[in-house]
Amino acid sequence: MTKDRHHRFDLDLPRAVLCVAAAASLALSACNQQTGEAAPAITMIIEPTATATLPPAASETPSPIPPSATPLPTATPVPPKPVTIALIGEPDSLHPLYATSQSAQAILGALFVGCIGQDEHGSPVALGCDAVPTLENGGARWAGEGDARHLESTFHIRQGWRWTDGQPVTAQDAIFSWRTIMSPGAQLRDPLTEKVYAMTAPDERTIVVSFMSAAQAREAAAGRLQGDVAFDYFAQRGDYAAYAKQSTPLADANYWAVVRWLPAHLLQNVAPQAQLTDAFASKPVGDGAFELSAWNKGSDLTLTRSAQPFPLQPQGNIPAIIFKFVPDEAAAAGLVQNGDAQLSQPLAVGAISATAAMTQVVEPVVEQIVLNTTRAPFDDMKVRQALRLAVNADAIMRDPVTGPVTTAQIIDPTGIFYSMNNAGLLAGGDAAKAKALLGEAGWACEALPCTRQVKQKSGAVVTETLSFTLTTNERIPRNAISQIVQQQLQAAGFSVDIHIVAGLGKQSRLFASFDRGGILLTRNFDAALYQAPSLTRFNGVFDCASIPGETAPQPTQGNVFGYCDPALDGLILAAESGEAAVSTAGRVEAITKVFDAINGAALFAPLYSPLLAFPAQGVSGVKYGGFGVMTWNAWEWN
Repeated sequence: MTKDRHHRFDLDLPRAVLCVAAAASLALSACNQQTGEAAPAITMIIEPTATATLPPAASETPSPIPPSATPLPTATPVPPKPVTIALIGEPDSLHPLYATSQSAQAILGALFVGCIGQDEHGSPVALGCDAVPTLENGGARWAGEGDARHLESTFHIRQGWRWTDGQPVTAQDAIFSWRTIMSPGAQLRDPLTEKVYAMTAPDERTIVVSFMSAAQAREAAAGRLQGDVAFDYFAQRGDYAAYAKQSTPLADANYWAVVRWLPAHLLQNVAPQAQLTDAFASKPVGDGAFELSAWNKGSDLTLTRSAQPFPLQPQGNIPAIIFKFVPDEAAAAGLVQNGDAQLSQPLAVGAISATAAMTQVVEPVVEQIVLNTTRAPFDDMKVRQALRLAVNADAIMRDPVTGPVTTAQIIDPTGIFYSMNNAGLLAGGDAAKAKALLGEAGWACEALPCTRQVKQKSGAVVTETLSFTLTTNERIPRNAISQIVQQQLQAAGFSVDIHIVAGLGKQSRLFASFDRGGILLTRNFDAALYQAPSLTRFNGVFDCASIPGETAPQPTQGNVFGYCDPALDGLILAAESGEAAVSTAGRVEAITKVFDAINGAALFAPLYSPLLAFPAQGVSGVKYGGFGVMTWNAWEWN
């Protein structure tokens, strides 16, 4: 796992209000019917009514005729107001294949919708396509026999799906995107896309994706696979090395996410290596309900509702989304606090006063203790298991010094873990069981810390103490938490020294690159306390090939545990790429087996996940469960 990362959150938070427009010419700056501001007074001007005079009847006193009733004025309907979002940081690019920052993803979420997305719970949902293809509905199937057997998924583009310039989205747009990603000039590496052998279009609205068979995977590993894209290029980079002895078809737990599309009619004459600097990267044309109308670099970016009909329902009434770029969390909090923004990325609890509408959400990171399995005493699995039992995460969460936190969210449902929870990976505090395990491992714990007699090569017998160093950085409240952990472990028989490394984030040697002697990547530690992103997959974190070293100096996350078990590798392969991964029940069963294996190996002890405050004022229809992209359903907002 890696170092700390920025958070991103959103949820559905309706607000009721009353508003009246100040003037029709200020329609886009007028108050939305959802803002929560008080309505201005309505002044009714009633002209006097003339009284008719009739000649008086004989011996009668003239009686005045009462004035006729004057109807009340009708209030002019108030146009909906744009939504303003405070974004920390500004994107360098808005090309959907290259833009990876959180600020870019928030903008692209409203511009590009795509074929299949993930809802606020991480579950796949059909958007630009009619349905999520599954084995159960026949959209996915196993084709061929023996070594030629392969997964085939068929996607049907929704009727009326279009680019915001009015051109229809076609199957050729998906094929163009696949070939772009698989072009050496694009300099992209997408493991899911690389598993595809062919993508074809029986008609303009149908896309058939054929994943590699076992035979094709072996050919790819050997650099001999021929097809519509440069498989040999990725073989030379080692991307297919793991398939050298593949005996089953390639699949993926997220196979339904493989279809992506780009507007081929705009980019087909732009070489992949030139797309990042093309005008499209600054003003892309998407398939969502909004289009980019203005980007004032260094200040703000505005998306306006597209004039082209958007096929999905229900439709919201937001006419525009304005993203205001701010340098830090304090500036974002200020915009929301002052009413200059209705939404923001999640902020630290307490950054905004209680007068603002906000809800606590879970940050997709985990505070954890990671164990180096190649160093004593954690080269002994029972000692690692004892440490997991000795750490009482509930007590740590209850301590006021920890701040607003919740149960560790180890998995990210926007990865392969949709519709699952991580209960199987949570650690439990039980000092008595921890001591019992240490006894099984040969440690005597009648007196603390635990000790054992060790015979040296010379024949001399020495007493060894169960001790290690816990390395962490100076981030608040980690210093205090490390001391709580120290006390808990001492009660179970461990002797713990604490080593605090100066600096935060990339400025800390704890998180430095391999070639700069980074403590985690070089695995120069006994145990380390730090914050890592919630898992989206197992591969890259727990497999043998992801142990950092000279040949893989800076992996994305990296197996910093140094743990290598071929049996676990096989379970990971089955859960992420095997046939079971395509089945609804099979995926859960295969992932649970990996959970059990990781739990048994006791590679880390999860403590908690921080809580953040998500501010939302005057906007309803926002759906976000704490993971993914805030704007994924922006067309529904009101």
